[in-house]
Amino acid sequence: MQTLSRSLADMTLQERTNMADVVVEALEAFAEEAENGGDERFARDSKAIACTIRGCGNDLSKCELETAELLLEFGIQFMYAYTCREQEFGSEGSAAAQH
Repeated sequence: MQTLSRSLADMTLQERTNMADVVVEALEAFAEEAENGGDERFARDSKAIACTIRGCGNDLSKCELETAELLLEFGIQFMYAYTCREQEFGSEGSAAAQH
């Protein structure tokens, strides 16, 4: 996994909170999209990651920053993998339609 350009320890409390909020909201949006697309497993996993990040976000002031950073990176990578998978399935579907 690539590291974040700035670690959470280098951010202010407000920046950390904003980062966590953005990732959680994105995970929830991906979960909704997955549910609408019939992918219940991804939707469930995405919601679980979002809830875990939200639970960790209660104390981003000082402790467990390394854990929070790993969770944020995991959430971002999880969404990226879903996007890549959707693109892969989309291109396979269009290739199959051409034959």
